[in-house]
This record gives sequence, structure tokens and C-alpha cells, in this order.
Amino acid sequence: MKACAYLLVFFVVGIAEAQTPHFERYFVTRNNESVQINKIFQSREGYIWFATTKGLYRFDGERYRSFGIADSLPDLNITALAQDSLGRIWTGHASGKISVYHNNRFNLFQPEEGLSSSPVSDILFDADNVLWFSTLNDGLYYYVNKRLYRLDEENGLPDLYVYDIEQGQNNEMYAGTDGGLVICNRKGQSTDIRVVSNKHGLPDNIVRKIHSLDNGTLLLATEDKGVIEFDRQSNAFKSITQNTSLTAISDIVVTSGKVWVASAETGLAVVDLKSGMLKRYPDENGKPLPIMSCLLVDNERNIWSGSRNGIFRTLGDELEFVPVPVTDRDANVMAVTTDRDGAIWFSTEDGLFKRTKTSAGNYTTTSILDGSPYERYRVISLYVDDNGFVWAGLYGEGVLRIDPGTKKITRLAKELRNGNVLSISRGAGNSVWLATLGGAEKIEIKGNDLKVSHYSSENGLSSDFIYQVFVDSKNRVWFATDGRGVDMIDGAGIHHLEKGLASKVIYGFAEDASGRIWVNTQDSGIFYVSQNEFVDSRSDSVGFRELNNYVLTSDRAGRIVTMHNGGIDIFDPVAKSIRYLDENSGLGNRVANLNSAFRASDHILFGTSGGLVLLNFNLSPRIFPKIHIEGVSIVGKKHYLDLAKPLPHSENNLTISFRAFWYQNPEDVAFEYRMDNYDEDWITTGDDQITYSQLPPGDYTFHVRALNSEVQGDSTIRFSIRPPFWKTAGFLMAVAVSIALVIYAYIKYRERALLEAKRILEQKVEERTREIQRNVEEIQAQNEEIMAQAEEIKGINENLEMLVRQRTAELERKNQALEEYAFINAHKLRSPVASILGLVNLLNKSEMNDECKVINRHLLDSADELDGIVRSITKAIERGDHKS
Repeated sequence: MKACAYLLVFFVVGIAEAQTPHFERYFVTRNNESVQINKIFQSREGYIWFATTKGLYRFDGERYRSFGIADSLPDLNITALAQDSLGRIWTGHASGKISVYHNNRFNLFQPEEGLSSSPVSDILFDADNVLWFSTLNDGLYYYVNKRLYRLDEENGLPDLYVYDIEQGQNNEMYAGTDGGLVICNRKGQSTDIRVVSNKHGLPDNIVRKIHSLDNGTLLLATEDKGVIEFDRQSNAFKSITQNTSLTAISDIVVTSGKVWVASAETGLAVVDLKSGMLKRYPDENGKPLPIMSCLLVDNERNIWSGSRNGIFRTLGDELEFVPVPVTDRDANVMAVTTDRDGAIWFSTEDGLFKRTKTSAGNYTTTSILDGSPYERYRVISLYVDDNGFVWAGLYGEGVLRIDPGTKKITRLAKELRNGNVLSISRGAGNSVWLATLGGAEKIEIKGNDLKVSHYSSENGLSSDFIYQVFVDSKNRVWFATDGRGVDMIDGAGIHHLEKGLASKVIYGFAEDASGRIWVNTQDSGIFYVSQNEFVDSRSDSVGFRELNNYVLTSDRAGRIVTMHNGGIDIFDPVAKSIRYLDENSGLGNRVANLNSAFRASDHILFGTSGGLVLLNFNLSPRIFPKIHIEGVSIVGKKHYLDLAKPLPHSENNLTISFRAFWYQNPEDVAFEYRMDNYDEDWITTGDDQITYSQLPPGDYTFHVRALNSEVQGDSTIRFSIRPPFWKTAGFLMAVAVSIALVIYAYIKYRERALLEAKRILEQKVEERTREIQRNVEEIQAQNEEIMAQAEEIKGINENLEMLVRQRTAELERKNQALEEYAFINAHKLRSPVASILGLVNLLNKSEMNDECKVINRHLLDSADELDGIVRSITKAIERGDHKS
């Protein structure tokens, strides 16, 4: 193999500041006028409070509320803030006054003993809810059992200028003064005071700020000697800002093992407690930050700093931005790596650069290839091998192997099948893999000898267009191809994998903590390998935001890290959680270049269109939006903060107000809510208040939770609405009791009435019985009489029967006589009559004289009359027969 060696030409292009995190800037006034921030405080609800020289401000991430004289503040210069166990906000003032914010109004704290006229520097409530406050030039106070006590020189205080109060272990109270550290132990109404000063080894007596660590160690911010660590067990002191110019410290906070320092002279800095490394922070544009007066670490691990020129918020150094030299071209970083000495190597359109920290703590950036035969070559990939050599993959011109120590370059071009080296990665043993547009190249390193082996479609790969070669923890070699899926080489040979892939264009690989292989595809998202098949991460509800990810890698803990147009996603496969970093973290419109990333021992460097982005591995645990229910308003009437008492039935039109505190990205928070016993399911909304109308009486629990890429939190408020009195259990019980009493009285009345009716009935029955008895006796007498009469009637009947028989016999004889008479009358009597009538009729036909005619006529009339009589007799006899 033929290689060419050249001396490296180093060209210093300038001095740069250290990498810096993103600082979000805020102004509390509408016109962004200058106002001094004296104190930043976060209440338990989640609000950020700013004490300023021009009033008090409350911030929820989107809206400010200002408080002034109209709200009963005694004056506008507020110097201290605290919150008591009841949730009330206490304000200390430069005038020495103290006020309490409660029910939307400030009230003066007016103990009988009176207050000092010196500025209040700090307020604190200890574990026993005892109020402590310090003053500038009037000592230290505490208020217990409605009595105010003052501690001054007579009590052992070394100086009346007290800057800060802090509570430590065993309920010890610490105070920072101009005369050293004061340790107070309150016993009842008396206090023991111990002073730690330069007599005891304290490097500086002026202690401006105190912070108590979990192990009992104290951090003391001093006027001239920086931050001092005070071990309470051994009473030993150690400077953690040794050999630095950190003086006139106004405030310190501690988070994630780092001390953030606000200095009235040098601005903002951070010190690592373990390594002692110090960083000074300008903003991401390299401009110095203004002088900081106060600091706060909020519930989301944001660091807030206040100054005269506004308020700054940062997530800290978990995400930092590294300045790069910018000429007439942009700061587009195409490749990046870090060498053994921690220097950052990166390439842009302007060439290849090396960024090194000097002994003075500054950073110098050097152009590597200027003046060499390769100064016009474009570096598109970088890698540092196990021997410390820097490999620079070129666009169409092969690869350079650079020795940082001897400053020599070895170029490989003819030895490669293709000169477009897209990425360079570590191989098994002492080897390097190159991914090119003509296949993959394996370079085995043996001293100065470089042995190149070709891998292409000619010897089994499915494609010659390779974006990345990746060697996993099992020494399997993975090839990301352009349009042919994935090839993998293991002990059994070459395997082609594409089942389950939605896109066959593969950009790169990563391996998580469990050894699972992940791939990023073109426009189809991220997949992982399971039993030689690919599974879409979205099927496991992994919330990667983009389908096109330009960088895929993993951090030291095995979390999957991607970068895309929207920012950075960090997925923890063990916890099944994902963290997003986007423009609110300072990324802005920075877009990663394809496979332009380097993983060091404690960070990942990304080459982006806007320079270098550094992601530290000391990521704070994922923290979600904090939900706070502000209260319940009765429409048009009242506002309730406490709903322990039931509401009357007429106050059933409710508006529930709530907040989601998420200062990293407040616009990205929505809500889900549900009212138990009313709403059937969760309801999504972007509003921060919900109105319920005409709620029926009953018990209710209102739930609300935040939506920030996933559902988190569940704040609740319980209340009840009383039914109208006529529907209350008491009323219904009273009605029931009344009805029962009425029924009982009616029953008793009925019982008495029935008893009286029974008595009357019994009396009547008895009288009736007696009457019946009398009637029975009478009936018996009558019956006897009737029996006697019956006997008599019987005798009469018998006599009658005998008379009837006799009469019947007599009648029979008479009837027989009558029959005989009738027969005679009908036959023997009528026959002569008829003969007479016949003769008379014959006579009428003969001629007679008048006298004979008269006689004959009389004779005829007499005969007719006699015939009629006979007939009447006959009919009378016949009627008598019919009746008989």
C-alpha cells in the first residue's frame, strides 16, 4: 500500500469562549425598562415570584401579574420573599417592613414589639414554622408564640449585617454576616449562638450566601474568597473556586452536583463539585451576560438568574452550544469528533478545525489543513481511532489519517474503491470501517501498516451505497444501505434484513442498554430489530417526533438519542420514557447533518447547520408539568380557595381555574379534565378554566392533568353541593318523622276510637243480647202459645176437614141434583119450550085476527122469555161446574 505523508499546518483563527447553554430572557415590565431583580422565589403552587425595586411580580410561564401600592404593598422595593405553611407569601422590604399576601391582599406584619427600619435581607420559616428574618445593620429576628425576639451583639452575633438565613440538619439555623458564619440553636425562647470566622479557619468573614448540602456540608459564598466548602463534621474548609476570580458573590444555588454562582463582578459561572471544573457563561452568541444578583433552581431544574437588565432562564449545561469560526459562509458543521486530549475537531465549508482549551481557560480554534495540499478538500466525516489518530473522510478524495502528535497526514485514495467517505466508525480489534458510495472498506491497523479490505455487492452486500457501518457489542457488523435495507455479517456469513421496514433507505444504527439494535430510515421513522425482523417504534408507542432523523446514536446509559429538524429526542427503553429538547432549549433552527455526531465518555457532539451542539450525559430526571388548581368561582358571585364546606344549591354554576407550570415550553401544554359523577370520560382542552352550569346536588371530584407529549399529573379538588332544604336528608327525615308522628297519632286515635266503638258495640251487643234473650223468651212463649194454637188449629182443622167432608158429600149430592136438574132443564124442559116456540111460529104463519095475533105475540114473548130463563139456568149451572 502506498501512502503519502505531509506535515500539518496549524493556523490559529481566534480565541473563543467556552461552550454555553441557552439562556431565555424575560422582562417583567411591559416596555422592558431597567428594573433591579432582588430576589427570585418559587411558591409551592409553582408560580415564580420576582421581588424588584419596582414592585412584586408573579409569573406562570405566560402571564405576569404585578403587585404594587394599590394592592396594599407598604413600598415597592422588595428585598425578601418566603412562604409559610398556610401558603401565604411574605415580603420583606428595604424599608424594614414585612407584609403578608393572603386572599388577594397584602397586610402588614405588625408585632407588638415593632419592626426594624433596616432593610430585610431574607425571610425563612423553619421546620417548626417559626418566622426568621435578617436585616442589614439591625441583626437577626425570630417570631414565636406571638412574640418577636431580636438577636444582636449582646446575644453573641458578630455583626448586625446579616445577608442570608439557611436551615440545616438538626434544625440548626445558619446566618451569613460581615463577621462570619453564625450557627443558631433555638431552645424554647432562648437561642444559643456559635460563630465561625477566620479565627476558626474561615478564609473570608463576609458570608453573603449559605447553602446546606444533603450530607450536612455547607457551601459559603464569600465576598473575596469565592465559594468555601465547610465540613460540619470535621470543621474543615475547602475552596471549590480556588485560583479563580469569582469574587463579590451575590448568590449560589446547587443542582445536579454543580454550583451556580452569581457574581456582582464576573457574572454567571458554574462549578462542578466533583471535578472542580469551572465554566463562565456568556450567552450562546458569545456576549457576556449582565451582572447577576440572585439565583433560583425551580421544580423543573431550570436555573433562573436576575439582574438589572432582565431575568434569564437556562436548563443548565446539559445542552450547550459551542462557538465555531464563521466567515462569509454559514456555521454548518458537517462532521465532528473529539481527540484524546479533549480537543474538538470539526469541519465546515471553510475547512477542518481543532478547538483546544488553553492553560488560561480560554479556547483557541486552529485551522488544520490551511497551507497543506489538502486545504481545498472537503471533510465530510471524522473519527479518532484507538491510537489517537484523527481520520478525516473526504468528499470524492478518499480519507486522511492525521497524527496530532507528529502533525503528519497519511492519505488513502487509490486503495479505496470509492473516494466519497460518508462515515467512519470503529471496528473489532484495531480496525476502522469506512462507509462509501462504492461499498464499505475495512482498514486493519498494524503499526504504520494499513490493510484495506473491500466489501461490496461483488462479495455479497446488497448495495454499494453505504451510509454507515456499525459494529455492535457482539462484534456483528451492520451495513446501512441506500435502498436495500440492512446487511449484517456475523460468524455465519452475510444476512440481508428488510422484513418489517417501511423504507429500505437506512441512515444508521444505535445499540441500547439491552443490546437491541435500532435503525433510522428515510421518511419512515425509527425501527428496532427483533428476531431478525424490524419493528416500528411507533407500534410500541415510542414517541419519536419525526419520521426523518438525521442522527441516531446512544448515550453512555444506553438511551437512544436522535436529532432531526425539530430538535433532539432521548428515549429511555428501560423507563419507557422520552425527553424532548427543541427550540425552547435553544436549538432554534439548528438541523443536524446526516450521521454528524460523536459520542464521548460524558457527552454527545452534534454537527448542525448552526454550529456545534453538545449534549451532556448528566441529564436531569424527566420532570413533567406541575398542575395547580387555583380555585373555584361561583359565576358572578364568589371565589373559593377552600371548598371544605358544601356549597348551597343555588351556587351550582362553577368555574374552576387551574394552571400547568412548565417554564421550558408553556405553550406546549394542554389539559385533560373530568368531573366524577358528571363527566363520562376525560375531555381535552387548551383553556385553563372550565365552567359547569346547573350542577345537580351531590359530591364531586374534579380531576385535571397536563398533556405534554404524554399525560402527566392529576390534580384534584373535591366539593359538594347541598340540595335545597326540601331535598335534604334532615328535611326528609323531619318530614318522615312528622308523617310517622301523624300516623302514630292517627293510629292512637284510631285505637282509642276503636276501643270506644268496641265498648259501645259490646254494650250494644250486650243490650241486644238481652233484648234477643227477651225476644227469645217471648218467642218461646209465643211458640208455646203457637204450639197450643197449633194444637187447637189442628183440632179445628180436623173438625173442618170433617165438616168439609160432610159439606163435600152434601155438595156432591146437591151437584148430582143440579146435574139432574140441568139435564132436565136442558133436555126435558127446553124441548117443550122449543115445541111451544115452534107452534107459535107456525101460528104466525096462519091467518089470525087481531086478537089472536096479540095473544100469539104474547105467547111468543113468554116462550122466548122462558127459553132465556132456561138458558140462564143452564149457564149458571155450567159456571158452577167450572168453578167446582
